[in-house]
Amino acid sequence: MIEIRNLTKKRADTGIIKRIYKKLFHKKFELDVVLASPRLMLALNKKYRKKEKIADVLSFLLEKNIGEIFLNISKKNLPYLFIHGSLHLLGYKHKKNKDAKKMERKELNILKQSK
Repeated sequence: MIEIRNLTKKRADTGIIKRIYKKLFHKKFELDVVLASPRLMLALNKKYRKKEKIADVLSFLLEKNIGEIFLNISKKNLPYLFIHGSLHLLGYKHKKNKDAKKMERKELNILKQSK
């Protein structure tokens, strides 16, 4: 199940996010997606990652099949950011160069399939 909440006044097409969710997660994975302001993204990034910059996307795996993704509403590439955050919830990482390349290929492939 996916729930999308927009905490801003900006409008966003959430249909593609729902389609991507269906491709990536099994039906029992509960996902809360929050469309957030840059100000909130900065506050969350400071609190949880100790970084003094506005995040594009933040993912939190709360339990085995429960996650939360915050997307910066001011970004134009929300589907791509949603895929990136989702892959983190599914265990992908990009600290090493080879892992980053693998993750980027997967992101682009999923994005192509979702349009």
